[in-house]
Amino acid sequence: MSIVIFQFLYYLFNQLALIGVNELWTEKIVFGNLPLIGITYQGSEKDEECRIRFSNKNEIKKVIEVALGYGIKYFAAAPHDFNELASTYLEALDEAAKEKEIEIQLIPCFGIPLEFRGEKIDDYKRWAAYLDYETKNFGNVIERYLEDPILNCRIGWKEGLKRATPYNLKELAGELKVNWKKWEERLLKFSCYNLAWIELGSESDFLAISRIDLLEELIDRIHERGNKTLLGIHHAGTSIPLIEEKRIKIEGYVTPINKLGVMMFPTQREAEIIIGKARKAGKLIIGIKPLAGGRIQPKEALNYVYRKIKSDSCMIGVCSEKEAEEDFQIARSLRIEKKPFEAA
Repeated sequence: MSIVIFQFLYYLFNQLALIGVNELWTEKIVFGNLPLIGITYQGSEKDEECRIRFSNKNEIKKVIEVALGYGIKYFAAAPHDFNELASTYLEALDEAAKEKEIEIQLIPCFGIPLEFRGEKIDDYKRWAAYLDYETKNFGNVIERYLEDPILNCRIGWKEGLKRATPYNLKELAGELKVNWKKWEERLLKFSCYNLAWIELGSESDFLAISRIDLLEELIDRIHERGNKTLLGIHHAGTSIPLIEEKRIKIEGYVTPINKLGVMMFPTQREAEIIIGKARKAGKLIIGIKPLAGGRIQPKEALNYVYRKIKSDSCMIGVCSEKEAEEDFQIARSLRIEKKPFEAA
């Protein structure tokens, strides 16, 4: 009897997960929040322009209202303490949805507060660890790291990466920890929102190669709260196979997908292959950075995302109402030839 019950519960878990997946496939668009909180991947001047403009909550609402007009119901979000505009964005989103009497769902992305020997994880040493791991497993990939245009939006990126000493993965096995107090505090602030999924941030890649047991514990805690989980992955070719091998119960991946291969590690081709396999295995795929920070024209970019890669959905961030109209209209005009989870 216990085996029968387990099989039924497993079936029910997958069917409930597919409800959200199928709805999101119909929508095809997740509203990306980063430009509205001052992150454009187009340089410091553009970031500052957006920070100034969107410090006015009404300016944020104008862009959100365009998205609502296109029937977009899924909105990305950042924790309240992410930066000074994260809370303003959430307030604007809540007000706009209530004024239009539209029910929306959030996909908040939570960075994982990792600590090593009592200190916050150093981002450059973390990236150096990825580089070391992927060089050993995929060959010379350092130029992809050094020349990536989005990574180079970080001030001093090349010099910082070259100077960084990678974390020793064996040492991390015993001393890498999650600051659970900080983690719970962040989640608690979203308890009053309607959450479609909780996205674990790009530290998921780091845990995949170092402490996959911690990643499993994070996911279990999210499920215990009654929420579903997506993983934010920038190293699809490396991390997804490790995660899938462990058969970790997640609903899907939020990962860079763009024609230029920007932020698609270790290589664009490897990422494309693994993303395709994950999708065929029933995982939801949400493409991010589809326009590579404005470096690809919208129609060309979204054709690649929806038609070549057949991503289930795509997260699109915009800096203005005009951009929103253009990008959302193009996304709506595209038709996916093959439904998700259809056998090849």
